[in-house]
Amino acid sequence: MTESLEQVLNFDEADLASNRLNQLTQKQKNELAEKAKSHKSFNTIIGVIITVVFGGALLTGIGAPILATVGGSLLESGEVTTEALIALIPIICMAVFFLVIFGGVLLVVLKFVFDRANKKVDTTVRRVEGIVNFIWVERRERNTSKTGPTYKTVRVLEMRIGGETFNVNNELPNVINQGEEWIFYYTYHPFKFLSAEKMK
Repeated sequence: MTESLEQVLNFDEADLASNRLNQLTQKQKNELAEKAKSHKSFNTIIGVIITVVFGGALLTGIGAPILATVGGSLLESGEVTTEALIALIPIICMAVFFLVIFGGVLLVVLKFVFDRANKKVDTTVRRVEGIVNFIWVERRERNTSKTGPTYKTVRVLEMRIGGETFNVNNELPNVINQGEEWIFYYTYHPFKFLSAEKMK
């Protein structure tokens, strides 16, 4: 059973021995570095997409009406007059108001995304031990498909042990029996199960 778990979590006896001493092997350091790099790249790309889409929509929604109004006024009058400028003041004020509001929202969203991208890596070896309890839970997630309801219900497998809860893949219950006592070694950010051993 231990050998099967080693395959599922991708560790060996050398990894386990180091993790018992709260240390990482060079192989684990390389894997975590690649994982952290991947997470940062993904969040950065999301931030750029949000900036382009949100910023483009913002400029189009606000800039197009302003240009249309200014252009119409100039075409009608044939010249820029005081009356034309006065007539444009309410529109400009409204545009500036919405620009500030939506710009503020955009900055908050981008700060959240880039903070996640630049979140400090924490590869301290953590340990949790206790009785393993696998539970299927249902969660509501936004439906990314263009068809169907806005939200959909998905089933997620959780492993609860020693007061901690982890999302795990479906393979783990095949190599660990419900109610057994185990020790798991893991890192927080990026999250990774490093190794595990059954308590005697």
